[in-house]
Amino acid sequence: MPTLPVCSMPGPVIKECVSSDGTRIYADATGNPQGQSIVFVHGFALSGIVFDNLFADERMLQNFHLVRYDMRGYGRSGKPKEASAYTSALFAADFAAVMKEFSLSKPVLVGWSAGASIIADICAYISPCPLSGIITISGAVCPATAPKTFLPKLLGFFEAFLSQDATTALTARPAFVDALFNDPSKVSTEFKTALIGTTVAATPEIIAAIHTGHKPGECQDALLELGAKGLPVMALYGTEDTLQSGAHLMCTYNPPY
Repeated sequence: MPTLPVCSMPGPVIKECVSSDGTRIYADATGNPQGQSIVFVHGFALSGIVFDNLFADERMLQNFHLVRYDMRGYGRSGKPKEASAYTSALFAADFAAVMKEFSLSKPVLVGWSAGASIIADICAYISPCPLSGIITISGAVCPATAPKTFLPKLLGFFEAFLSQDATTALTARPAFVDALFNDPSKVSTEFKTALIGTTVAATPEIIAAIHTGHKPGECQDALLELGAKGLPVMALYGTEDTLQSGAHLMCTYNPPY
């Protein structure tokens, strides 16, 4: 990959983006404003801090304009309590608000786990499609197929996170964070503690509202149509991942030569 000319890169820019319903969406950006914009969206119960290491990587900072935001209901963004505040149209509006605040043009979207679910929302409710490419990490590109990727351990965490029993809900959170890593003993206590704190902010009530209100599988036709027209997509799954598996989504292609 060619390296862009060295330029004076501004420090992180933090913004509160106001979505169409007034919900405030936390976002920040760093890196090279002249480079390709990449928007990172975190996974279930977490926040944009999961990308801290990427946002401190000098190679990334020199070559790309890096943007991340906390989805509504999570992290530092607004947390409406009603299921009606978590529709696909509103998740798309959040993305549009972030694009507007940072003046983004045709970014690549990187969605990790639940962060991949909003891709269908964006394609259905923002026209023309604002994305130049899609990368999913342990997340189904088409939301209707997502349940095929869930492993029993992840389903157990979902149930525990929804529990009204404080001991069950709180005990599950550090165990969930450990399960995000192949070897959690090699991850700093400070980083894991920050992630655990983020999961605590995702209360059972908020998670239930998101689960009830967000139905991205119902609006994936636009995504499938864009894919058929050549929208670039890369789907990545970890072979040692204990929470999700892409095995059911993989197929083998034998070229005719």
